[in-house]
Amino acid sequence: RTPITSLEWHPTDESMIAVSDDNGTYIYDLSIEEDDPDHNNNGAEEADGGGVEGVIPPQLLFVHSGSEMTKEIHWHPQIPSCVVTTSLSGFSVFIPSNL
Repeated sequence: RTPITSLEWHPTDESMIAVSDDNGTYIYDLSIEEDDPDHNNNGAEEADGGGVEGVIPPQLLFVHSGSEMTKEIHWHPQIPSCVVTTSLSGFSVFIPSNL
């Protein structure tokens, strides 16, 4: 786990947020609710009683791992699903395929 380096709410969809850390960029839709809370666990829990590591939350829509040490993330103001990031490896401009 690494610290969050940047986050920004979507300019028109109040439930969408873009978050970045040193390893990647993540797009979440916080309006998505899980139908069955036990569905992702499959009965597996950590020995200390905490959450299951490696389970993908249903709110996570997209992961971009093509940049190194992402430092800033922004939604494009005129293209609603376009995301722009700055990182050590340069700029990334992308539109997630599932948005």
